[in-house]
Amino acid sequence: MTSRFSRWTLALLVALAAVGISFGSASAAPSSKPATPKPANAALARTYKLEQNRLRLQDVRLKNADQHADKLDQLIAKLKARGQDTTVLEQAVAAFRTDIAHARAEWQAAEAILATHAGFDNDGKVTNADQARATLKDAHSHMQQARTIAHHAYENLHAAVVAYRKAHREVKEPVAPPQP
Repeated sequence: MTSRFSRWTLALLVALAAVGISFGSASAAPSSKPATPKPANAALARTYKLEQNRLRLQDVRLKNADQHADKLDQLIAKLKARGQDTTVLEQAVAAFRTDIAHARAEWQAAEAILATHAGFDNDGKVTNADQARATLKDAHSHMQQARTIAHHAYENLHAAVVAYRKAHREVKEPVAPPQP
């Protein structure tokens, strides 16, 4: 009975030694957890997504600007049909279209920068922080320029329309009272 007990004890000690040896090498192995992105890289990835959304929004606004100019062309045609001089409005709409074309060019430059996504992978994760910052800075600069150009174009067009309306108000002369 004692020999049976000593064999079990010996087997248990050998098993514990084997587990202890393998535990030491297992704890020295690198962790299999996925590497968490650095907070700065996560912020760059979020900013990249925001800039892409901003790019889409600017595209919609520039398309709306083209539709706005088309509506003004229709209004000008109606005014011409009434015999009114619309030269000032036509010039204002032409300048508006030119400015919107410049804004569209800036937008396209921003789109090209974000499409090449230097510093980012296809999923929008940062691969090179310095390149990612440069990409975001350049794209933001072009989008800001597009916004500024379009904003001034709208302001100038609005001022021209207001001036035209003010100059062409139909002023009715007061009717003289009937003679007794």
